[in-house]
Amino acid sequence: MTILSSLKSSFSTVSLASLLDKVKLTDDDETIDKSVTVRIRSGLVRAKKTNNEVIITNWAETVEAGVKQFRFPDNTDDVVELVKICRKVRCSGALHSCAPLIESQGIILSLTKLDQIISIDTAARIVRMQAGVRMHDLCTYLSDYGLAVGTLGTIDWQTICGAVMTGTHGGGLTIPSLHDFVRSYTIVLPDGALKRVDKETSPTLFRAMAPSMGLFGAVVEMEMAVVPLEILEAQMISIPVDDVIQCFDSLMKTNKYARVVVYPTIKKATIWTANPVASREAAVANGASNNSGYTNFRNDEEKAMLESFLDLCNGNEFEEADRVLERVLESQIQRLKHYVGQYNHVLCLERNNGIPHADIEMNFSYEKHKDVLQTVFDHYENNRLPYYNFEIRTTNQDDAFLSCCQSRPGMWIDFQAKAEISHEFFYEMTSMLKHFGYRKHWAKGMDNSDPSYVIEQFPDITKFIEAVKLIDPVGKFRNEEGESWFQALDLLTGDCTESIKEETVVLREQLVAEEKKSERCLIAVCDG
Repeated sequence: MTILSSLKSSFSTVSLASLLDKVKLTDDDETIDKSVTVRIRSGLVRAKKTNNEVIITNWAETVEAGVKQFRFPDNTDDVVELVKICRKVRCSGALHSCAPLIESQGIILSLTKLDQIISIDTAARIVRMQAGVRMHDLCTYLSDYGLAVGTLGTIDWQTICGAVMTGTHGGGLTIPSLHDFVRSYTIVLPDGALKRVDKETSPTLFRAMAPSMGLFGAVVEMEMAVVPLEILEAQMISIPVDDVIQCFDSLMKTNKYARVVVYPTIKKATIWTANPVASREAAVANGASNNSGYTNFRNDEEKAMLESFLDLCNGNEFEEADRVLERVLESQIQRLKHYVGQYNHVLCLERNNGIPHADIEMNFSYEKHKDVLQTVFDHYENNRLPYYNFEIRTTNQDDAFLSCCQSRPGMWIDFQAKAEISHEFFYEMTSMLKHFGYRKHWAKGMDNSDPSYVIEQFPDITKFIEAVKLIDPVGKFRNEEGESWFQALDLLTGDCTESIKEETVVLREQLVAEEKKSERCLIAVCDG
């Protein structure tokens, strides 16, 4: 059974395979491929044994599921068969999201065996791959061709499809989120039909596909546009929190990649930037250290100090805790003050996974950044943050229906907390910033969210709901939380103005027409 809870205690970081070796399965238990379960873990998932059953939890320690719910198809035909015969299905990637996305009243479909890169067109810069390809494997493959993924988050353990479906973004004002680089999806629909979705033949459904948290079916393949591989020169400095607002706009507009991490209790912020450079040699000549592999934002020693910070805060030893935090920043600045490396090795700052936490990431229209930041900074003049930092990044706009950056560039603020105290803290932040019109990152939990407020912030959410109703009317790919959200949003969007109702009718006609056109295209391809 899948549940939501704080799962800090009784977990082992041992591999799931070694745990399975110690679990006696009964005769009617399904055979579980141990090599696959190791790949599910992939550095992010923890495991425990309870009542002779192996339970895994996501990285944030907010969601757990029994291994027996998982299915591991070998190929697309297996996916089709499983979708046809199962009443309820959810798909899983690397289990990085802290939201209950994998929670399922049926099976959990892990696509980790569908991990092949099928082809690459270097001239067109298009790569075709299966849904279970890991981001780091794709980056390695592309680098041999002098190419790279269009944008990256702070980790690369995710599956490419999981990252796209959940709206993964990077940190550059001129660069859109990952889904904006996708050119087509091949998806197993709830009835088991195999469908190709692209912007040309299915423009409406294409805009709904991502981020969608897997509500339309099981994506088995994608085609994605890629970009030239870059060598990046990165730098980090520390500044007073009071100086952040003054330099923020210039910082975001003059650097290709930028990340601000604020430590309110010590009134400091780190500014991390990365920009393309002609060569490693040029950066080294400019004073950079030459890093051949991944450069973690925090090393193991710094992570241990941050755990100590949290323990001291739990004991109300705040002065000592803040002295520890000062040492963390000193260590970081010394390591990261100036270095050069390959694109993905520089951008994936948390290859060692960071410290498990729940988070809520809020996206604001970039033009409001001064007022939003001032409100947050003023709040922490008189209130102590229940964690050590919050992070600020920016992303360019795109046109996906549920994108937090739809129609306008956005500024993200990522608030973090240990799972057991996160609910109250996140409620405080959302209440304080509600009047700015934030859009919440769908994959980082929708707790404390009012459906009517969500509808106000996403202008095309009615189109998304109509697409879901057409593709999955019975909710095969919706779990209990997804169904409750869907019903609430459907009810609210149904009670809309006449103009929107007319637009909805037109939209449904467009979707049906796109379905027929797509079927004709597929038949033509098969006949050819």
